[in-house]
Amino acid sequence: MFKDKKVLIVQRVITSYRLELLKELASHFKEVGIITSKGESKGTLKKAKHSAIELDNVKVIELKSLKFGYSGDSRSTSLFLYPSVVKHINKYDYLILEGTTNILNNSYIIPLARLFKKQIVWWDSGYSLNIRTTKRKVIDAAVRPLIKMTHKQMAYSSKGGAYIKAYMGGKHAFTNLNTINTTYFESIRNEVKDSIESYKLNTKHIKLLYVGVIEERKKIEELIQVVIKLNKTNNKEKTYSINIIGGGNQLDYLQSNYEEESIRFHGPIYDKEQLKQFYFKSDLFVLPGDGGLAILQSLLYGLPVLCLYGADGTEEDYIKDKSFLLNDFKEIHPFLNSFNSIDRDLYLDYVDEVSSKYWIQKLLNALKTNTQKSSTSV
Repeated sequence: MFKDKKVLIVQRVITSYRLELLKELASHFKEVGIITSKGESKGTLKKAKHSAIELDNVKVIELKSLKFGYSGDSRSTSLFLYPSVVKHINKYDYLILEGTTNILNNSYIIPLARLFKKQIVWWDSGYSLNIRTTKRKVIDAAVRPLIKMTHKQMAYSSKGGAYIKAYMGGKHAFTNLNTINTTYFESIRNEVKDSIESYKLNTKHIKLLYVGVIEERKKIEELIQVVIKLNKTNNKEKTYSINIIGGGNQLDYLQSNYEEESIRFHGPIYDKEQLKQFYFKSDLFVLPGDGGLAILQSLLYGLPVLCLYGADGTEEDYIKDKSFLLNDFKEIHPFLNSFNSIDRDLYLDYVDEVSSKYWIQKLLNALKTNTQKSSTSV
């Protein structure tokens, strides 16, 4: 149905994990266009290397942009303005727009796309915190008129989808869980299964893992302090260690201030064969701050995750044992202190449940429904 159609994905920055996922759309469309700014030199908004894309019908369009800082309720980020995107809108049949975080560009892209009779999908995380702040209410009021002009609203999580419907004007919101390209995990299915089935918890020494960006909002320093406290209070009867993998603006500070043997920094690791061994040999992945795809990646490796409600909303969809979801950071210490059992079998063949092919199909179904309704109304 879409083989003669073109789809344009508009993002502030096209990151590596997002590019790998969106490349999966290539087999369904005549052309997949991806709008991006040049991004930032490091961190979560670092642009993917896209010069060596093997697919002829995937086109990454990097635009000159103006950068603005923004401080939200749980994190600070950057907004990018690239008005030259208007030259590309009429070349495509469908637009999939990064939502609230790209409001600067959406404010003129959406009215123009409607003028050109394009099908528009708003792609958004919604809001995952339990308390809806005044700042968030203002943001919702600002985006509501734009969302009402879009045809569908694709939410990162069930919680996000409910929020978009209730507060952001998304009458046609549907949940399509935020994901990554799962092809690699399908290829190591047997290794993951072997790791789960051979796993035994040594309750005398708990091995923790964190993989992700190392920034203040991730609360890595607070987690380190929890590990140090646990080791002091247990008098070596039960010990804890943590491997911390990733880069970010807090890495150098943490490395210079925490030199305990139980705290091990490894910097970014891009080699998948090396990285998977950390997941296989750990007892628990801990996400003390915000985040979402880190949860999914760990579960795909068969490693259970401990995190807080409100990480990004997807935690409630992805984590099966809800006892591993905590309400407050203060609960991490007592949880780990009494941690003595875990059921990894919950995540056997997990890749079959969360395969990225389901994400692709759900998006295609939404676009198909839009197209059929438009044809009927003509």
